[in-house]
Amino acid sequence: MSLTVVLTNYLRTPHLHRVVDGLLNQTVRPTIFVWDNSPKQDFDDPRVSWIIRSSRNAQCAPRWWMAGHAKTDFVLIHDDDLMATDSRVLAWTLESASKAAPFGVGATGVILKDGKGYWESRHVGLRSGHATADTHVDILKGCYFCAPTEELASLECLALEEEDDIAVSARLGKKMVRPHLVAAQLQEHVKFIPQGKEARKFRKEHRAARDAARWRWFATKESDARAWTGHPVHAR
Repeated sequence: MSLTVVLTNYLRTPHLHRVVDGLLNQTVRPTIFVWDNSPKQDFDDPRVSWIIRSSRNAQCAPRWWMAGHAKTDFVLIHDDDLMATDSRVLAWTLESASKAAPFGVGATGVILKDGKGYWESRHVGLRSGHATADTHVDILKGCYFCAPTEELASLECLALEEEDDIAVSARLGKKMVRPHLVAAQLQEHVKFIPQGKEARKFRKEHRAARDAARWRWFATKESDARAWTGHPVHAR
């Protein structure tokens, strides 16, 4: 099985070089794509197969468009502040992803609770309480999200301001309950590099945006979703 890793960079060029070094030291050698949102556009690495330098911060949605153009069996969406601590992490990820297909596999996610918002639901995996066993979730968080390339290629383009991981979790999940998997084997072998104020979670609107996307894409009732978003959504 073959793998492409798609990285998104914003003001973390030193991190990104470390991440690329780590990826190429894995037992599975991936193809690497980079979407560069940084205003300096100063990242370059001959080991990266495809780099797109954006003249604006297009946030995270374009990484899924890049993923859909991969020629490998699977694509891993991977944040620029995450590092593997074991050379077998990508091999484990591929093994889990092949079993979970056509759905996704990741390192952290959310089990939605009926009638509850994003933040009131159960978060599992990295930074949320380790999953001691493989755990099925409704939402995989976009910091580490692996899925079959053919499934990602079928996705429609996302709005730039969309909470992309929530939207993709819903689209790939095809209205099934907890179709995706947080893999327990990843929990002790993936770590975060310290973040700065450039992280998306420090946006003023971050919490409200995540809650709104939860209802937009996973509404229990369409009427509930309208109360949050003001327009029809995919009802669950």
